[in-house]
Amino acid sequence: MKLIKTRINFIKGFVVTCLLCSQLSFAQQVKELELYAVNYPPYMIIDAQGVISGIDVEVTKAAFAAVDIPVQILTAPWKRILKSLEYGYIAGALTCSYRPDREKFVNFSDKVSEANQVAVFKVNADVSELINFDDLHNFKVIAVEGWGIQKELERSQIAHDTTQEMDNGIKSVVFRDVDVFYNGELATLYRARQLNLQDKIKIKRFADKKSNTFHLCLSQEFSGSENLIKQFNRGLKIIKASGEYDKVYSKYL
Repeated sequence: MKLIKTRINFIKGFVVTCLLCSQLSFAQQVKELELYAVNYPPYMIIDAQGVISGIDVEVTKAAFAAVDIPVQILTAPWKRILKSLEYGYIAGALTCSYRPDREKFVNFSDKVSEANQVAVFKVNADVSELINFDDLHNFKVIAVEGWGIQKELERSQIAHDTTQEMDNGIKSVVFRDVDVFYNGELATLYRARQLNLQDKIKIKRFADKKSNTFHLCLSQEFSGSENLIKQFNRGLKIIKASGEYDKVYSKYL
């Protein structure tokens, strides 16, 4: 009987050791994970010197650091990032919103952050007639060209103008004859503060729209992608439990 218990304890110890070794060897195999980002403050911020920071950047680095995986954040145009993810030319991208069509080539992490898509008005504008998303049909709207929210306007057949950058969208409602800038709430408020225009605008959410979640996206063609997602999710839980996640948010909001 004592011999059987000894063997069982030995087997349990062996299994635990193997699991720990496999995790360690996996972390050692990943020399430095290269992930890509675009300028989308406050989630991702790329300054004039090319320094990359922001909520999702810091959270991603911290989550991977918690599981001993080094990460480097680089930047490229968003359309190129998506194509590179599809063909496995890069490992992954930050602040990637869920889209059903992306499931074919991307593995999504647990939620990293979220955004509310809102209507941005001039501070003294009458917003009483805007309640649901479809009410945008009654306003002169602008959105950033190529972004998912601009594509949403196209799919909903809501007439709108486009701009190449967020700054121009904010300025369009403050200084020009545009009623609504359709954009993410935190991103708009963060940038408006930097432009010293936070007192010139107001935000209104739509009664029929839910928050849009952001994730770490890894290419399914990238070796070890599924395991990396599991490691990242584990790291994310660690930094949330430790309070580090909340500290990152407090720096930017």
